[in-house]
Amino acid sequence: MWSALGKYKAIVVSIALFLILDASVLSLNFFISFKIADDAVGVNLAGRQRMLTQRTVKSLYDLRLAEGDTVKQETALNELKTTYNLFNTTLTAFDKGGETKNANGETVVLKRVNSDAGRVAIDEAKIIWQPYSDAIAKVIAASGTAAMAQSLNSAIVIAGDKNLLLLKLMNDLTVNLEQVATHQATVLRYIQTGGITLAIINFLIILFHFIGELRQNDKFLEDARKETTDILDTVNEGLFLLDKDLVIGEQQSSQLAEIFGGKDARGLKFSDLIGDLVKPKDLETAQRFVNLLFRPDVKGNLISDLNPLNQVEINIPDEDGGYITRHLSFEFSRVSKDGELKNVLVTVNDITEQVMLARELEETKEKGEQQLEMLTSILHANPGVLKRFIQNAFDAYGRINKILKEQSKSPAVMQRKLNDIFIEVHNFKGEASALELDNFAEYAHVFEDDIQALKQQSKLAGNDFLKLAVHLESLIRYTESIKELADKLASFAFNQDPSSSVRSPTNHENVTSSDWKHLTKLCENVSQRDKKQAQLVLTGFDEAKINDDAQKLVNELSIQFIRNAVVHSIEHPEFRKARGKHETGRIDARLSRLPTGELELSVHDDGCGINYEKIRSKALMIGKWDKAEVEKFTHQQLLSLIFLPGFSTADNQNEDAGRGVGMDIIKKRIDQYQGKIKVSSSSGKHCQFTVTFPADAFAQNEIDTQQGKVA
Repeated sequence: MWSALGKYKAIVVSIALFLILDASVLSLNFFISFKIADDAVGVNLAGRQRMLTQRTVKSLYDLRLAEGDTVKQETALNELKTTYNLFNTTLTAFDKGGETKNANGETVVLKRVNSDAGRVAIDEAKIIWQPYSDAIAKVIAASGTAAMAQSLNSAIVIAGDKNLLLLKLMNDLTVNLEQVATHQATVLRYIQTGGITLAIINFLIILFHFIGELRQNDKFLEDARKETTDILDTVNEGLFLLDKDLVIGEQQSSQLAEIFGGKDARGLKFSDLIGDLVKPKDLETAQRFVNLLFRPDVKGNLISDLNPLNQVEINIPDEDGGYITRHLSFEFSRVSKDGELKNVLVTVNDITEQVMLARELEETKEKGEQQLEMLTSILHANPGVLKRFIQNAFDAYGRINKILKEQSKSPAVMQRKLNDIFIEVHNFKGEASALELDNFAEYAHVFEDDIQALKQQSKLAGNDFLKLAVHLESLIRYTESIKELADKLASFAFNQDPSSSVRSPTNHENVTSSDWKHLTKLCENVSQRDKKQAQLVLTGFDEAKINDDAQKLVNELSIQFIRNAVVHSIEHPEFRKARGKHETGRIDARLSRLPTGELELSVHDDGCGINYEKIRSKALMIGKWDKAEVEKFTHQQLLSLIFLPGFSTADNQNEDAGRGVGMDIIKKRIDQYQGKIKVSSSSGKHCQFTVTFPADAFAQNEIDTQQGKVA
């Protein structure tokens, strides 16, 4: 075996010496590290001994002061017992070695102190502690007031005489143990320094020994590589070889780098070349396929049709920070030598143009089908409400795009960005769901899912937000298509009957009842999804004179309040019937102008009301407060928790609840307009949310709008 190593003997010996040296240094490191850890425990417990001497004296005086008070006397006596036992056990462990308790009450084992200075401190401490210990033991064992007083006075006299000396001895022990630990750390540093020095020397020997041979081999390889490179530079396909470990060979065609955006594939594993460009599932399938090619018992012509990379789409980063989409075709051929399978030759062709031509034909076909689908999705919507929804959607997209463009590197800022985007998407989804624009709601729900997934990641990077940008782009394109189709329908309706043209409400037009029908439909849809029965009664919505800003806010708050009432308060029909209620729950939403000019929105339901115990349980699960603190929360304090970001009492997460986003948004929106919110609830009977806005809350926005029109 030694002769078979040939020219590699020297390097094998060098590596063996390095491993032996490394193993020796590591063994010493582990040994000394464990000793340092033991010393650290000793230092901590020696320091605790100093503290225990003071606690013992304090317990004696507390016991004297508690004379006549049974409760205080019992507390002081228990403290004295604990301190006495802990000091005595630890001192014995230092003296002979043995078990004691650490600060957490866990059992630890101390080794016997063997240093000269440490032994002196322990021996002297034992002499002092013996009469002191006996006196304390008599106090603990005393029965009766007279016996207690006599033993206590004796113990206090000894404590006054011996305590400071005992404290000094424990301090000397602590200092000595610290010195021992410091010495061990110094020895460890010397060993590490010596090991690193020897390792560097060993490395230099290997380096200088082989540098001559490497130069000769490099020249030979360079000549051979030049010949192969000249050939590979002339082909138009990407070519490279894979070995049995699926590692790419050193030789590859120049076209390969062009196809993969300038990436040098030499020496990479096949998975590293395409791993970031294809889906994980496609990568796993491709690796299994290539491994089959290296099996001699598998016929190549039988599995060629199973090639998973016959046509694959990849996204290659460009210089501007974007991506270039390409479509590639991989072909695999076996390479044998002397009847033995050695490599697989991979040929990569860029078939982007062919694929794009095929897609254009397919998109033309799908466009017609998509327009029909979009037409079906909006025909049921009120044109004025739909127009306002589309405008609100574009406003939301603008805010999301602005958030995405914010520069952020710290984790806290990135999490804030995710929260801000989530709020915008959640509001958008709520309005879409209320209007039964299911496609919009589904887009937004998927958007929310991806945001939630990012929020769960332990570490965020800028690239993680690319998926959200793709979602936003899809929503914008879909909304633009819906807007274009809606405009065409409006134009067609105008040409047929000019008097029927649709106008969106201005700041001075009354809001009609048709503008609020979606709230009734929202109540029905959420009830069906939750397997409940609920009826919404709207009062004053078509009478209150409010501008666009007020209408948007009232709509947003109403959607959230109605959804919350159905999901969290209205009971299932069988429960309502058992409680003597009508099977169909009732939700009353009222919008009115108060005599003071204030705008008031009230949403009342006859459900089970707010479940304070469920809120309390959820607060405990969050872990922000301890159990004792949560148990003392008043109903008012518990109510304030539902307005915290991320707080939800829903058992399951679905389209209508469980995200932990909703009530916190409501609070922020109300505060934005200097409004006030009042919550009233009676267990098993009702729940009511009342929001009041000042008379001039929306006046400035109306003035700004009018000035914009004049300009």
